[in-house]
Amino acid sequence: MSDAPARGRSVASVLRRLGLWALTMTLVLALYVVGKFGGALREPTSLPLTVIDTAIPLIPWTVWPYSTITWACLLAWLAVPSRRDAARLLFAVLAAASVCAAVFLIFPTTYPRAAHPLALLPDSPAVRELWRLRLADSPTNCLPSLHVALAWTLALVGTQPYTRAEWSRRSGAVPSWAPPLLRGVALTWAAVVALTTLTTKQHYVVDVPTGAAVGVFAWWAARRALPGEATTFAWARSGGLALTWDTHTRALAKLRAKVEGYQWSLDEVEWPTQPGPPLDPTLVRLINELIYIEEIAGMNFALLAEAARDQADLSRLYALFAEEERRHAEGLRRVLAIHGAPLRPPGLGNSLVLQEFDALDPRSEADVLLIATANPVFETMLDAGTVPFLRAHPALASAYFDDFIARITRDESAHLAVNWMVVREAGERLRTGRRGFGRLGVLFNPSIARGMIAVPFMSLDVYSLAHRLGYRFETLLPAFGKLWRLHRRYAELSAYPLWWVFRVFTACGALATVVAAGLARTGLIFIRFWTALTRLTDGVARLVFGRRLLAKRGLPAAR
Repeated sequence: MSDAPARGRSVASVLRRLGLWALTMTLVLALYVVGKFGGALREPTSLPLTVIDTAIPLIPWTVWPYSTITWACLLAWLAVPSRRDAARLLFAVLAAASVCAAVFLIFPTTYPRAAHPLALLPDSPAVRELWRLRLADSPTNCLPSLHVALAWTLALVGTQPYTRAEWSRRSGAVPSWAPPLLRGVALTWAAVVALTTLTTKQHYVVDVPTGAAVGVFAWWAARRALPGEATTFAWARSGGLALTWDTHTRALAKLRAKVEGYQWSLDEVEWPTQPGPPLDPTLVRLINELIYIEEIAGMNFALLAEAARDQADLSRLYALFAEEERRHAEGLRRVLAIHGAPLRPPGLGNSLVLQEFDALDPRSEADVLLIATANPVFETMLDAGTVPFLRAHPALASAYFDDFIARITRDESAHLAVNWMVVREAGERLRTGRRGFGRLGVLFNPSIARGMIAVPFMSLDVYSLAHRLGYRFETLLPAFGKLWRLHRRYAELSAYPLWWVFRVFTACGALATVVAAGLARTGLIFIRFWTALTRLTDGVARLVFGRRLLAKRGLPAAR
């Protein structure tokens, strides 16, 4: 999902939407079940039947439009155009379900279904469907109608992105009648669903307006929680990223002057004028993965620069770091070009990160702290692992490549210095300013889960390829030890929840390294199997994410 006009969807986009639909329905069902406990804790109340209740007949075939709520939710997820709208949709649906569940717990009600026995009706598919509905759903949780609440929520929130102004912005000029027609169809459907709750004898009349009121409230709450173009909820936004310790602000100003003084261009490297010999295909794959890791680091720094826009020195440094990372990636592309090697699409791990980068928001404290913490950890691993390995590889050993890698190493040292300043202050701020669950709030971030999926594949892509080329896993252990003990040097990290998440990553990485090294020594690790597995995951990445992924991120096309 993005805010750019869609021209078809990748398999990854469709799968993500299907997953969000399944998650939404699962959470709604869970909240509905929670509401059922109200009837178990106290006797449900039977509301008086009004004249309208008794006048409305049981119409079995209306069970079919009554049952469309699930598929309407699926349609809403498939049609949602951007992450902001997706966040609004998920928030609104869960808000509606939560309000209903709270009322069900406090004031459980029941409907007298016995007054409308299905056994007296002639057999038909609709009657059989009603039987299944009644068997699956006890006659409680009536007021307000969750069905009506969800229908009005979907109708209002699901069509919100398709106002004339929004639709025109995303897709160009549209007929003036199209947006109101779409909303009219959606609201008509919601009204029909509301009516079917009465004609299937699932609800009282009073349940309908109360359910609609919940739906309108959920729509309003979603707009308030995510105003304008925001993709982060109002209560989760930060006031920006800044360093406040005197020692850090002074160091920052000096570092900015130093970094600005040694900025360099690729043309300063004495690149060879003659083509180099062909590279091993495995080495080509490894360099390609490192190119995307550098590009991702540049994207991270650009986001941090935006988050730090109110502190000139920090924002400027992050902007310079972003340029440096892109320069590193472009330099590696030149290395491939010198040897006549192709640019390849990213592997599965890098593809996952590139695909999901839209989810990161510079206004989100959790996202900013996650990136600020992840960058130094993974730069440490990269510096300690593959970059020195490439520098010593016989196929690349040369004066120009040694100069190029030396420039990268110098750049990375400044990156690490700034990142650790930010992480230390974040740890101190959380230690002194929050307690209990408030301190753990930075952990309730979906981006952490996405990272936990992507990072193992990134590691597999890089280190299995490097090992096949002669890389020894044991060389990683000093870096793991350095990261594991870092909180002893910086006491602020001890109270920083994200740091302990990365310590878990560090422990898992160290364990995997020891096991892999042992298996390699005993001949029990079949590295050809692991590199073959990366070929399989590469194929999955191409199938799932398609060819538009690199263009989406403004990166050169691969083949």
